[in-house]
Amino acid sequence: MRLVRNFWIWCLLPVCIGPAQAQYIVHGHVVDALTGTAIGSASVMVLDRGTGTTTNGSGHFELALPEGEYELRISFVGYTPAEFTVSAGSASQDHLRISLMPAVIAVDEVVVQSSAPRINDPATASHHLKATEDLLDRVPGTDFVQRANFAWEPVIRGLSGGQVGLVIDGIKVVGACVDKMDPSSSYVEVENLKKLELTKGGFDLTQASQIGGTINLITRKPRFDRPLYADADLNYSSAAKLRQGRLSGGGSHKNTSVRGSFSYKEAGDFSPGGQNPVPGSGFKKNNYKLDLSQRVGRQHEFTASFLGDNAWEVGYPVLLMDAALAKAKIYSLTYVWTPGLHWISRWETKFYTNRVDHWMSDFDRNVRERPVMRAMHMPMFGKTRTTGGLSTLELAHGVHRFKVTLDAYQTKSFGDMWMFSVFEDIPDMYLLNLGDVRVRHGAVALDLTSRLRPGLTARIGVRLDHSPRDVSRDEAVAVLQGRWNISTLARSYTLAGASFSLTRSTGSENLLRLSLANVGRLPTHVENYGYYVYNYVDGYFYTGNPALKPERSTQAELGFERWTSRLALRASVFGNYIQHYIAGENDGGLSGNTTLRFRTYQNASAVLLLGGELSAVADFRKWFEWTASASYTHGQNLELDEPMYLIPPLSGGSSLRVMRDRWSSELEIRMAMPQNRVAQKLADEDVTDGYFIVNVRGRMQPGSGAVSRHMEISAGVNNIFDVYYHKHLSYGNLPSLGRDLYLTVTYSL
Repeated sequence: MRLVRNFWIWCLLPVCIGPAQAQYIVHGHVVDALTGTAIGSASVMVLDRGTGTTTNGSGHFELALPEGEYELRISFVGYTPAEFTVSAGSASQDHLRISLMPAVIAVDEVVVQSSAPRINDPATASHHLKATEDLLDRVPGTDFVQRANFAWEPVIRGLSGGQVGLVIDGIKVVGACVDKMDPSSSYVEVENLKKLELTKGGFDLTQASQIGGTINLITRKPRFDRPLYADADLNYSSAAKLRQGRLSGGGSHKNTSVRGSFSYKEAGDFSPGGQNPVPGSGFKKNNYKLDLSQRVGRQHEFTASFLGDNAWEVGYPVLLMDAALAKAKIYSLTYVWTPGLHWISRWETKFYTNRVDHWMSDFDRNVRERPVMRAMHMPMFGKTRTTGGLSTLELAHGVHRFKVTLDAYQTKSFGDMWMFSVFEDIPDMYLLNLGDVRVRHGAVALDLTSRLRPGLTARIGVRLDHSPRDVSRDEAVAVLQGRWNISTLARSYTLAGASFSLTRSTGSENLLRLSLANVGRLPTHVENYGYYVYNYVDGYFYTGNPALKPERSTQAELGFERWTSRLALRASVFGNYIQHYIAGENDGGLSGNTTLRFRTYQNASAVLLLGGELSAVADFRKWFEWTASASYTHGQNLELDEPMYLIPPLSGGSSLRVMRDRWSSELEIRMAMPQNRVAQKLADEDVTDGYFIVNVRGRMQPGSGAVSRHMEISAGVNNIFDVYYHKHLSYGNLPSLGRDLYLTVTYSL
């Protein structure tokens, strides 16, 4: 027996330990893309290895790596981080020249691969990520509209919905639920998320024409640096009895690479602080993704991608109905050409199609006593089909960088509702919420970045959007034409926008940024053509308005950043004046009806948003740091002379972090002040108490053996003191999780 055991030990030893690998030196030179001047003290990180270095005073660096391909991330204050693949051991890549573009507008970027905080990233992710919302929740100025323990809707500086551009790898995905139960962010699970890019305000026009900001969820793609790799983790969280499992992996051979993933999560009714579980608040969900990449030479790469997501038995205890089933399927084909020519830097073209289906149901509820649509079941179904293309050409000439983006897509939307009375003598009724609405959209965006003189960089962006739209279902056409007394529902919008940003750097530590924009956003298809859509905030049924004007925003932002080897500080103040603001107005045609309340979407005269964000990181030692952040938005409806509704209060957080090679820990506080500025005329909004919660978390590698070195254990307690609270943007005052103990075990190969 001992002989057999020893035989297997000697057989497996080379696999576990592996042969000694020769080290190859990769040399690099990091320079300013506009001027060619060297960038010293830039961070050079080898992703997925946790190693890295910095450039010297002349911008040079050296990395000792085993033979193979590696993905490097180079970053420096005031510049847009660059990521690319390098081949250690290749004679053609033994000395690299990396050009970083000045970051003229502020972009909050959260990189998922980095489990340890970085001094130049105040919005670092937490160690324990249950969902994409955990990443967004760490960025100052962002919040969520919460309707359940699932699929939160992002809010940027008090703006949400159609005012925020939310894309997945640049792809437009339109939700199918008229009650906004299915934001696009819910389709990307953490195991598929590479990084999150967020811009606040309308200063970046390359992704969309929006007045609130844009969120681009950039997913992981196949790797060429390893022939075979895999990751798996299991998680349990106590507050909602959340069980979660993830598996991802892939492989590569020469110029072909594939990656796939699958995850499943299931939660029961969650427990708020010191209270019994909230009935009907659980959910079930799975997510799967497959990508195939093929390189043709060194200049061409094709990637075919598929992303699928299913959620069912999703409880919405504060809404009228639950989500019985939600399905999304997203397909794309991307071609990237990097010719290395003097003028053309990169050309990326993407074609995509996606479909979203959403079923809502209240058959498991007692509807006899509810205040809205009493004694009546109202199952609802919605679907969207979106097809489009996106092409971005990047040009370079001297100190100028020019980007041209062509963006075109079409969305078809349908939504209906049945009404079944619990009383047999009342006949069934049928209603079209969206009668085959078709929205076409085409846009061209031009973006120029130029170095005016040393330390002074400017960026100019312009965008032109054109969007014809109509309704094709005869029943819906008749209803809306009769309501508005018009002969056609066809509408065509043309919208232009422009932005200008100027960045002044003083030395290598301080940045001053001024950004101006005059941009707009088009009405959503629901705001134009929705019918009998219930709004849970104000309790009215809404009808769309085909004659809506686009919202028009004039905004400005002043930002300051200071970065040293021990301190990172970022501060900004902003103002946003929005004309033709889209809001609800009592429907005069039904003003005499006191049983049901009806509204239509109308353009208000104007609203004004003022506020700011502050974030800081102090590095006391290489292994010990302190972080803090705070944000505030002040919203005022100038037409009604009252506060805007759904504006988050002053909120923030702070943490102390200890980081070692094989373990790290964090003590964190999250807080919000009471929100007493609430809308009363537009919506009967209630005030919200403040809260103060404490979290503690940590991670560790259990050992240095052949097996344990691939393993990581994360554990922690959120809301240690089991505080009962709810956030201001939670519908129906839905409470947040109480004390939540979690444990995650991760294994990587």
